[in-house]
Amino acid sequence: MKRWISILLMIGILLTLLTACGTKQKEYPNTQTVYFKDITKSGKATATFYHSDSKDSVDVDMDVVEQNADATIFSCEGDCKTYNMVTFTYDDKKSDAFGFNPCISGWCNTKNNDYLPYIYGEEIDTAPQFDDVTLSGYGYDKLIHIWKPADYDAASKEKYTTVYALDGQLSVINGRDDQNLKGCPMYNEQIKAMTKLTGQKAILVLVENHVMRDNELVPKLGESFDQKMRGEAVEYDSMDGTQFCDFVATTLVPYVQKNYNVYTDAAHTAITGSSLGGLEAFYIAMEHPEMFGTVGALSPAVWEFDDAIWDDYLSQKSFDKEKSPFIYLYVGGDRPKDNDPVTTEMYQRLQRMEYPADKLVLHKDENGVHSSIYWRAVFSEFLTAMVYGRIAPLQKQDQ
Repeated sequence: MKRWISILLMIGILLTLLTACGTKQKEYPNTQTVYFKDITKSGKATATFYHSDSKDSVDVDMDVVEQNADATIFSCEGDCKTYNMVTFTYDDKKSDAFGFNPCISGWCNTKNNDYLPYIYGEEIDTAPQFDDVTLSGYGYDKLIHIWKPADYDAASKEKYTTVYALDGQLSVINGRDDQNLKGCPMYNEQIKAMTKLTGQKAILVLVENHVMRDNELVPKLGESFDQKMRGEAVEYDSMDGTQFCDFVATTLVPYVQKNYNVYTDAAHTAITGSSLGGLEAFYIAMEHPEMFGTVGALSPAVWEFDDAIWDDYLSQKSFDKEKSPFIYLYVGGDRPKDNDPVTTEMYQRLQRMEYPADKLVLHKDENGVHSSIYWRAVFSEFLTAMVYGRIAPLQKQDQ
């Protein structure tokens, strides 16, 4: 009897640990309410939900949920297992296209003809506060900006997920006021929306990069495009991409995990970047799958290396079904509009190499251009991959 009691106690402890670590995947919802805050105070608004690949769509008339001196706020419900994008039509205007998923609440237009992520009932924080930290590695100082949600409690037993973002200059991630926000990704506001909708709390770690991005964000895998263009090697006062990867893994992540109340497992640690930042984020995740469970490579500059170099590098990796990170790839049109067809070719290369199918997604937008406005629009889709381990509309239901 004592033996059975001991076994049951052990099972109970294991289940408790699994729950505490958040390893149980959240159930992907069928529907999602989306809000549109219209400062032009239109009398009517329609949400058009569509699938980025098939272009299947549906129009839904939005309900007015609030009217005040500043705006009219509309809402409606959409099928987030079928559609992954949404646009808003109000009076004679049509908004940009935005990601539609369980991690984004809504969008708001502005007097500058821009659209910002919006959470119903909350003000948009246009001047977020950061902990500024300088860390040294390989003889160089790196400025790090760390954003914490307002209710962050270092003494709490509740842990936070960590989202690392490259190209972390404040001028890129957020402006200083609503006059300077056009195109800024507003990652912190989207993380706030994710938390409100899913309960998943997170901090955001922004890594400033050297002005010579084509050196610091390009790993040493072989002769890069930039090296070919320069002819001879040029020495720059910055890390190279391989050293930068080592800095993230051996200095930055340990610092954050020691000084902030965060999970330390890969399932709760994600990294993202765009353009060269997307290339480097992808490389870091490939080098350290034990550290990063999700990578968002937005318009990644994979053109820096030719097919032979990529084939050789990736063929040396072991794509374990359980341990491989979830790879979210986004790209717009073919160059010079954006970094395709090479991003699609990378997706196909990973498929050929039998990368776990349930951990590989490509969002292709033929109309998309190489701009943070587009990366802002799909950032929540990357967050969805992190929280739910899938992006239902872009993956087969049996995966």
